[in-house]
Amino acid sequence: MTKIRKNSGLQQDVRFARGTLYLAEPDPDDRHTVPLEQIGKGLFSKAYLTKSGTPYVYLITKEGAKGADYAKRMLSDLTEDEEFSPYLPRVTAVGCLPTDECVYRMPLYNAPLRKNKDAPLAWEQYLILESCLEEAKSKLFWPAVARGTDTVYIGHALMDATVTCAEDKGAEPGLIRALTLLKDTAGDYGADYTFEFSPRNLATTDNGHLILLDTVYSIKSVRERRLEGKGR
Repeated sequence: MTKIRKNSGLQQDVRFARGTLYLAEPDPDDRHTVPLEQIGKGLFSKAYLTKSGTPYVYLITKEGAKGADYAKRMLSDLTEDEEFSPYLPRVTAVGCLPTDECVYRMPLYNAPLRKNKDAPLAWEQYLILESCLEEAKSKLFWPAVARGTDTVYIGHALMDATVTCAEDKGAEPGLIRALTLLKDTAGDYGADYTFEFSPRNLATTDNGHLILLDTVYSIKSVRERRLEGKGR
């Protein structure tokens, strides 16, 4: 599996101004200038949708500074890896802005995950993931909180316990493999990275296949951002 170097920055070869992204390398529609509209905003990233042409989502995410998020970088490296999993979003690294922000592109998936007849298996898989993470927290996270132990670096242990639980509950082998890829890659960044599963950070393809859209985050970075006055 590809080893990701946390401090190996992407080239600062893109610009973003007044809703338009200027690319050094052409996009899949062979454009260097891409008009965008904002469709979402999280603690670390802003999401934009192409206004014309093939629908793609561009993510501008904070990297290279205190309170940074490298989850999109992880996904982009996993996308390039020959062991790519169909449960993971196809995220392409585009480049970085002159600020501490980098740009990523991915297909437009059906998000958030919804309980409907079009994706019954995806919803069932989500319920397994959610229950397993909650079980891991009840065994590891909340007892640590009760003891007054700092929980910043308990993230990787939570990931380990979640994957084991999902295996025990009979989750699809392909899903277990995807979780393991995320866990192992996150481990290269530190024990503060962990899982988060909710309908808002999961998605499906048009044929109802589950996508682990945005399910990894850093406990440490969340705390640092909250200290800046921003909530998750």
